[in-house]
Amino acid sequence: MKFWSVLGRVLTLAALVVGAIGCNPTSGSQSRLEDDPDFVRGKSRLARKNIDGAVLSFREALANNPGNAAAHFELGLIFYEPSNEKNNYVSACYHFQRHLELQRDSRHAGNIEGFIRACKKEIAKDIAMAPIPPSEINAIHSLRTQLAKVSGENSQLKSQVQAMRGRLQQAGGDVPPPSVAAGGPPPSVNPSNPRTPPRPNYGSRSSQTRTHTLKPGESLYSISRQYGVPFAVLKAANSRLMRNSRDLKPGVTVYIPPKGTP
Repeated sequence: MKFWSVLGRVLTLAALVVGAIGCNPTSGSQSRLEDDPDFVRGKSRLARKNIDGAVLSFREALANNPGNAAAHFELGLIFYEPSNEKNNYVSACYHFQRHLELQRDSRHAGNIEGFIRACKKEIAKDIAMAPIPPSEINAIHSLRTQLAKVSGENSQLKSQVQAMRGRLQQAGGDVPPPSVAAGGPPPSVNPSNPRTPPRPNYGSRSSQTRTHTLKPGESLYSISRQYGVPFAVLKAANSRLMRNSRDLKPGVTVYIPPKGTP
């Protein structure tokens, strides 16, 4: 009887031990991860404020076992600490997320989720405040300079157009004669519509056209006195010759506008 009684107690104790182990396998696994020599060495170095040595030891623990959730958690805390010279929110966020992936029932889950949100905010700040490369700054300055130049030219063109409109209104639509080829008739202007493009008066050319062949020693000024035509009017009628002085040579035909031409 005593034998069976002792055997029963042994079996009951064994069942309790097996049940305890089977009900909490995670904690046992976690304790084994924390017993890793490199992990223990990292905790010891961390307690002595040897941050570089602690980081090295925890990384060696991960090299031995990439699934060491405890090592990820310790590295996340080191990189998350703002006052730590190893502060790196990107690395902290990575190690915290790996810890939760490896140990979903972590007792630190609530705090870690808050740490991850804080890390992401700090990362966003760093991106927003990142310095602009010098090459991009120079490109921006160049574009601003070009824009200012174009704006200035645009304003100048607008001013010139306004001035031309004012002169046309004051002159009652009288448009100065445009450039014509030597020997050609002056263009006519429609007085009822000063903006209408001028058209040559070919019908009256035969009765009003006069020409003069330039002789050696002659000039437009001497010809204007010879025919009694104002020098400015003669220049306007032969503007091509005025633009290119090499065309003022003997044998060139000069158009003589009628007297009284404005």
